[in-house]
Amino acid sequence: MAYNELLATEVLVSSNLLTPSEAKIYLALVELKESSIEAITNKSGVHRRNAYDALQCLIAKGLVYQVLPKKVLTFAPSHPDKLQELANDRIKDVEDILPSLKSKFSEKSASQSVYIFKGVGGLKNYINLILETSEDIYGINSKGTWFDPRIKTFAVRAGQEVVKKKIKSHLIYDWQIKEHPEVIKAVGKPYKFLPQKYSNDSSIDIFGEYVAIYSGINVNALDQDITIFILKDKTLARDYKQWFDFMWDVLPNEKI
Repeated sequence: MAYNELLATEVLVSSNLLTPSEAKIYLALVELKESSIEAITNKSGVHRRNAYDALQCLIAKGLVYQVLPKKVLTFAPSHPDKLQELANDRIKDVEDILPSLKSKFSEKSASQSVYIFKGVGGLKNYINLILETSEDIYGINSKGTWFDPRIKTFAVRAGQEVVKKKIKSHLIYDWQIKEHPEVIKAVGKPYKFLPQKYSNDSSIDIFGEYVAIYSGINVNALDQDITIFILKDKTLARDYKQWFDFMWDVLPNEKI
């Protein structure tokens, strides 16, 4: 990839490695090599007063050093590999606190809760909840949402976890899934189909103590503003599962 200063600045800032001023000054120094504060401010566009503060922060991070002896205050950049070191340190810091965070997260929560997940990111959070719960899934009017191209890589990894955790799907598909045998083959048995008359634009999943109600989905795809309402209630989940069992018992077995 060709060097792009604007993209490099955006990456350094969005990754929280550097502030905007720090990123501009470091990238300016990478081009200038050894340079005076005047040349740095002219190249980076950072005001001289802010540039001094940013340079001190960069020195503290090991990305810039002062060049001595010089008649004029002169700075030079460290090798860009130092950025990778800083990024690795940040990842290590997160990894260090993950065990305690997971332990805290797993503490007993309220027996009744309501969550709302939205968008592609919300769908990923929902799938992670399924994996965390590790309970079989019972779906009504299922539409193969996991097969949306926007979450393909994520869904493949999640599917591997489903197999590993031995989570089984019992799905009553939307009628139109008959036209998508790749979904049926990937998920596997058992499955049935709603009659065309009763297939609609929503879906319901039941797993563990949860009931998930989708809106904004299509067969094998999802809308940008997909909304998933998550209801955590043991009694509610039990009763929805009973309705699922009724539908499952009255629907015919079909071979595709």
